[in-house]
Amino acid sequence: MTTEDGTQGPRRAEEPPSGNPGREAMAQTERVLGDLPLERLFAKARDEGVWVSSAPAEAVQEAAPEVKRIPVGVRPHSVAVSPDGTRLYVTNFGDSSVSVIDAYGEAVVASHPVGESPYGVAVSPDGTDLYVAATGPGTVTQYSLSGDDLVQDGSILSADDHSKRPYGVAVGPDGRVYVTRALSDTVLVTDRFLKNLTSIPDIDFPVAVAVSKDSARIYATNYFSKSVSVIDASGKAALAKISVGNEPYGVAVSPDGTRLYVTHFPGTGAVSVVDIAGQTVVSTIPVGDGPRGVAVSPDGTRLYVTNFFADSLSVVTL
Repeated sequence: MTTEDGTQGPRRAEEPPSGNPGREAMAQTERVLGDLPLERLFAKARDEGVWVSSAPAEAVQEAAPEVKRIPVGVRPHSVAVSPDGTRLYVTNFGDSSVSVIDAYGEAVVASHPVGESPYGVAVSPDGTDLYVAATGPGTVTQYSLSGDDLVQDGSILSADDHSKRPYGVAVGPDGRVYVTRALSDTVLVTDRFLKNLTSIPDIDFPVAVAVSKDSARIYATNYFSKSVSVIDASGKAALAKISVGNEPYGVAVSPDGTRLYVTHFPGTGAVSVVDIAGQTVVSTIPVGDGPRGVAVSPDGTRLYVTNFFADSLSVVTL
């Protein structure tokens, strides 16, 4: 069955555990609205009075100002940076595309169609492959990068049921690929060819994922528990949860491994800066409307944040 906005539905998501009001609200939202990706659930639920979103916790202090906004595609979701820092890749949920941006020229230089309703995006450590998680078909696709072109000649990881559709994707320095499956509370781990799957269970509704520079730690945002899970990559188990405030969505780790940058969606247009060692939010950075994805330049001097409701990418000096 096709809904009025063109998505396939309804099909009920896996029921979340009882006792968590936020997760129970999401279950109610999906029952009412059908099989829609998360941001459509939020938008429709707000309009129909089903879902009430709370703002993130008050800022500890205001940090670096936004320096520029770059127009991108429709409803940008996530952003990734090339290893040399010259290119940015933004998934646009609204028009099912990836924008390629000249990081120094701060302008879109190419746009490519990808799978329906793309969420996560990541670049391989050698800069030759791009991974895109598309919630429409429930796939993660490996593209070859040829200049500013995408060539779909790589592997495709398919979801085996509705509850396991992919949300976020990240690639570690060792080439391992991490994929969040929020509706089944897991993080998948694969090789660079999307083969040899293993999984990390019991990660509470993980939306986005990031990997430390030494590949030892994985960080996943827990949307309903207002936290970020710190995961041991070798043991494939959560070590701790860092409280970061309401609605944590995107996450990125600084090149030196001392800071996390966490967006809050829908939120109040700010990014939380987290001291990893102290496991505390030390400051906030104002950005645009509806911050979703976040990435840090390889030299650690710039922060890139997608503004879902503003169809733009914020560029922030650090």
